Amino acid sequence: MSAINFLFAGFAVFWAGLFTYLIILQLRIRTLRTEIEQIENDQESDDS
Repeated sequence: MSAINFLFAGFAVFWAGLFTYLIILQLRIRTLRTEIEQIENDQESDDS
């Protein structure tokens, strides 16, 4: 393989890894938001 092929392969692996990381991060953020909403709703129902 030539150097340009290695460069392209590394570039593709980097972007695939970054995209996967961002998807996982978004799923964790979504989970945290739903947990926060549940806690807030529990506190509101306890206050009333």
